[in-house]
Amino acid sequence: MKNDTIDREVVDVLIAGGSIAGAAAAAALSKLGLSILIVEPGPAPGRRLAGELIHPPGIEGLCELGLLDENEPLGSAVSGFAIFPANQGEESDCMILPYGESKGKLRCGMAIEHTLLKEHLLERVATFPGVSTRIGSRVTAMEGEGPFVAVVSSADGDTRVEARLILGADGPMSQMRKMVGISHVTQRYSGMMGAEVEEKYLPHAGYGNIFLNPVGVAYAYAIGGGRARIMFEVLRDADPKESIRTHLSFFPDSLREAVEQNMDENKPLAAANYCIIPEASVKSNFALVGDARGCCHPLTASGITAAVKDALILRDSLMETKRGDQFNFNAALRRFSRICGRLQLTRRTLAEELREAFLSQTPSDLLLNQCIFSYWRKSANGRMRSMELLSMLDSSIYSLAVQYALVALHVFRLFPRWAKEKKLSAWFMGVFKLFSKSLEFQHTALTQWLKA
Repeated sequence: MKNDTIDREVVDVLIAGGSIAGAAAAAALSKLGLSILIVEPGPAPGRRLAGELIHPPGIEGLCELGLLDENEPLGSAVSGFAIFPANQGEESDCMILPYGESKGKLRCGMAIEHTLLKEHLLERVATFPGVSTRIGSRVTAMEGEGPFVAVVSSADGDTRVEARLILGADGPMSQMRKMVGISHVTQRYSGMMGAEVEEKYLPHAGYGNIFLNPVGVAYAYAIGGGRARIMFEVLRDADPKESIRTHLSFFPDSLREAVEQNMDENKPLAAANYCIIPEASVKSNFALVGDARGCCHPLTASGITAAVKDALILRDSLMETKRGDQFNFNAALRRFSRICGRLQLTRRTLAEELREAFLSQTPSDLLLNQCIFSYWRKSANGRMRSMELLSMLDSSIYSLAVQYALVALHVFRLFPRWAKEKKLSAWFMGVFKLFSKSLEFQHTALTQWLKA
């Protein structure tokens, strides 16, 4: 098709994907007086699992953007995590990690069914000044080497859209990334299978229940309307049915029976867990937001919160670099890339370390697992700091390095137990690994501070 046969449209911002990240970005930029076009293909065929838990910073961000009202009954309030360890002994009881307080008020997250949340945000943002949506359309090509021009296709034909800023908000398997030539590294961890039961079966109502065991991580949390989502991790090359049976063996009897009945009657939902690290998040007038900018293991449940933070950082970057009545998009994108890169490094590192500690069965990782629970049980401040990192209230790699060092110190408290069990060689190996990793964290934090 020749270029002169394609309709032409000019906007300030084109957002590819009406996802949570896309809606949040549109809401944030709408407040700057920009004209914004959201291109959304529509619901993907079939049902699948996707992010539903939003930490307090994410809820606060959505409320600040005018996309959510804390009093709206969209989902279910979440006060923190209830973590059930698989090991026996002193650290075998459930560990409650609340979000804590802020200015004398209990901080609270929320779990909202993904499809409901996405539809609500897209419907709400479509009413914002300067925002228009095009449902049933998608970006099919990116022309030029930068600044890019997008070709938007629909049943009515193609349109060339010229925009000062183009955002890829099309999820972890982003096609926009591919179109502009941003390569990425992908690691597939595992799969997820999910069911739905009545909320009354949750062992700790009002919390995200996390069950740790050798075959993966299982999650159970309310999503509103008296319902609860149950998700099971299925590791690579594992038999799904056998894996779920093992998961269920760690559940309370009433919850296990409810899940078994649901899975007998309904086909489970499914998804895959990836770690995706793009080589860059910005290229010319193009930027990635949300999961398209990178994702990690869902253990920290931080995907939606990270997407909302992306939107706020992009807005603040444009405001920070504004001169007079003009926005400096190039300078803003450089600032956006730098800040988001730091946040993503902390988020990804935390997820990797927790996953390794909770799932790996090597002596050093088992020791780290015990150190984490020992730290949480002995230190209220440690629980608070950990939740600040988990919820992305604190996204500093330096803070993570400090917390890791404090966790590692608990190896000495655990020495008598390992000596009694005649595991001294494994204890020494674990100590060496823990303190080597702690030094790596300190080096990473120092390097990032020097760059900043």
